[in-house]
Amino acid sequence: MDYTTAGSVTNTSNITEELPDNYSMDQVGYVFVPFLLILGVGGNLLIIKVMTSASFKTLAVSKMFIAMSLSDIVVNLLLPFNKPFVRHIIGIDIRALSSGGCKLFFWTYRFAKTTSSWLVVLITMERFVAVWLPMKAKFINTERHVYIVMALLYAMFAIFFGYWCSWADQIIDDSCVINSRPLDSVRLSGIFLLCGLILYSFAPSIFVIIFNGLIVYKLIIMRKRTRPKVSTTSSLSPIQRQSRNTGNSHSTLNSRTTVMLLSAAISFVVLVTPNAVANIVSFAKKEAIFETTDPVMVSLREIVQILEQLNHCINFILYIVYNKRFRDGVIMIFKRNK
Repeated sequence: MDYTTAGSVTNTSNITEELPDNYSMDQVGYVFVPFLLILGVGGNLLIIKVMTSASFKTLAVSKMFIAMSLSDIVVNLLLPFNKPFVRHIIGIDIRALSSGGCKLFFWTYRFAKTTSSWLVVLITMERFVAVWLPMKAKFINTERHVYIVMALLYAMFAIFFGYWCSWADQIIDDSCVINSRPLDSVRLSGIFLLCGLILYSFAPSIFVIIFNGLIVYKLIIMRKRTRPKVSTTSSLSPIQRQSRNTGNSHSTLNSRTTVMLLSAAISFVVLVTPNAVANIVSFAKKEAIFETTDPVMVSLREIVQILEQLNHCINFILYIVYNKRFRDGVIMIFKRNK
């Protein structure tokens, strides 16, 4: 989540002079940033549109999808302003127009990224309850419970990031620097950085891996239990044939669900964890990752930011590929607009 540091911010006031040294990496940004911005904003708007349609809006989980998509849209809109080449094109760091604006920018950035991560966890847990406790799911997975949990998480993150931003994010040499390591609060900066990374990356990753693993395990067990019930004789009555077809249909659905859950878990960990590691490295090196001109850190920054931006775009791709109901909803939207 780019809880980055600014132990030594050098040459940050002249963005133009930094670009030639990082020209090749900037070319990567010129291609990926606008493409992923369009994909992320457009894809998440479609998710919101589908989740507010008649076939989805009655589901409690649809509220979590809508909230997650809103967080992803915010991240996609804010992330480009952390790119040096974007600030070079604009000619000014708009994050640094005022001290309050600098703090508000990174509060929003941190808040949106962390809420997105935990909404992935909540969606995973909703699926876990549906698979492991099907008889109790309708009493647990309710809109009221969803709103209560979301409100508690949002309040906790808002307070935590609000306090952190109030003293850690500063304007240095005309650049808005995140977690700037004030000389009298270096240790505190490290503690808040670690807590922020746990909230954004490490804790959600652990939850997603564990609960998705349990869901996949349960689906595999359920699939094995249904196999003996399917008749293998050549002469089947119409009712038996219908039962076999239904069993095959459920087996196919469970297989797709299993693949989607595994894909979601793996992609989340792969796309989020490198960003957390990069922030730890930047803090250890006393570098501001958004401002640094160190070739190694610049390369690391560009790679993890591409992965980060992809993390807030990939949900739409996964749902289109693996979820027929969602895919049909998207198709209906385009048919209505013709």
